[in-house]
Amino acid sequence: MTDLPHDPYITAVIDALTTAGLEPTEHWTDAGELDPYRDDDYAGLACMLTAVLVWDGDHPALTDTNAPHGITLLWEHPAEQWQWARRKRNGHLEREPEFLPLPRWADPDAVVDVVRVLLAGLEVPGGEDPRLWLDYVAAGEAVTAWAAAETGE
Repeated sequence: MTDLPHDPYITAVIDALTTAGLEPTEHWTDAGELDPYRDDDYAGLACMLTAVLVWDGDHPALTDTNAPHGITLLWEHPAEQWQWARRKRNGHLEREPEFLPLPRWADPDAVVDVVRVLLAGLEVPGGEDPRLWLDYVAAGEAVTAWAAAETGE
């Protein structure tokens, strides 16, 4: 399997979640989803980078009674922020994911803080957390190069 340019960042997030006792039930990265954010000549053709983190309904850290089937956290490039949604019994999302106050390259500890709030069923405070992952510049450049190669630009 080929490493994707956002894998080091997602690994850092998973490591921080694991250290905090909030390791997701499952997680993966991908580069095969069509990019729904494009409105140019590549709309419906170009792919995007994604990461999916899932906490099943029986995860020991999940205390939100409004999420009996768990939650999903999403990272997508080119989206500028992390997103989340509750899950249905069949594993699909209950609704379109909603954006979180976490920038694309949020510090992994900031992601841990928000996940802790989501798993508890509390409202996520507004505003964007300014803490960024220390290696976001290199990862951001790798993602930009991947996106340019994807469209031949």
